[in-house]
Amino acid sequence: MTFIDGIRRQLQAMSATERQRAISSLRDLIYEDAYTHALHPATDDGVACPRCGSLDVVRKGHDHDGTQRWLCKDCHRTFRNAADTIITRSKLRPAVWMRYLECFVDCLPLRECAGRCHISLRTSWLMRMRLIESIRRHLLRFHAAAGCAVQLDETYLRESFKGNHRRGKFRLPRPARHRGTPASKRGLSKEQICVVTGVADDGSAFLTMSGRGLLSKSRAIVALGGKLARGAYAITDKAAAYPGAMETLGVTLTQTEADGHAINRANTLHSLFHGFLSGFRGVSTKRLGEYLAWFLWRRTYTQDRESIAVRQVNVTMCDDTVRDWAHVMPPYMDYWGVTA
Repeated sequence: MTFIDGIRRQLQAMSATERQRAISSLRDLIYEDAYTHALHPATDDGVACPRCGSLDVVRKGHDHDGTQRWLCKDCHRTFRNAADTIITRSKLRPAVWMRYLECFVDCLPLRECAGRCHISLRTSWLMRMRLIESIRRHLLRFHAAAGCAVQLDETYLRESFKGNHRRGKFRLPRPARHRGTPASKRGLSKEQICVVTGVADDGSAFLTMSGRGLLSKSRAIVALGGKLARGAYAITDKAAAYPGAMETLGVTLTQTEADGHAINRANTLHSLFHGFLSGFRGVSTKRLGEYLAWFLWRRTYTQDRESIAVRQVNVTMCDDTVRDWAHVMPPYMDYWGVTA
């Protein structure tokens, strides 16, 4: 009889409650083991006391999550040799973070993440924000060098004040409406947020918010500055903002009809992005930047995302708090006569 057959027999002999507890314990053990292997922890060489800097340290038991503790022989204090990262600072066990990372990679809704990880809805939201903040720091900077061709276009999203506004100082500048309600103005208007996008020859891409309404020359220069080097080639539609902006940036411009196939890569990027957002049933404008980074991260890392996310999170310093995300004012509020 194999080891797996023995475990199966023991599970069959248990009651329903005992079986559920055993399976939960085994699942946590598997997640913690996956977390340990994904990090490839360093050797014990060079362990120093974070208080006095002494290298004269010895092992001193383990924490509740299995992390090795150390005893400094000089100051006689114990410590854990772990950086101040998101997971190490959190009170949640690494197994919970690993389970949540699976939900994060699969883009599951917050309530489903909370149910699977047995956490509150607020904790689920906070974990998502921290993960996005971590992975966005590891995104490659987009830069098209001279001679590189880039397809440029823009997409527009309805401004959204989604969120709980019963607390805090924020007040809706317009009457509340349900998601999907038609805008008060037809076509492109100041009630829509412009997202400038670009796809280079090598497949790299960027998405950046660029104000309200139809793209202007000044906003195009700000959005594309630092992304397109002098001597690069830009392919766009017939939008009036691009000729002046490209001349200022020193980029060779080729304009084509919007229904042509010259900017298919940019149009495909728009389609994928809107499909990504549709799974969340609306994203608040003040959180749109985080979701743009999340989408780009998923597009950049198409394989082994969970292990990559664990490694990136583990080397990201935890310098953000709940207050950094709470009571954030939406951007571009000057249109409503409100200063953000």
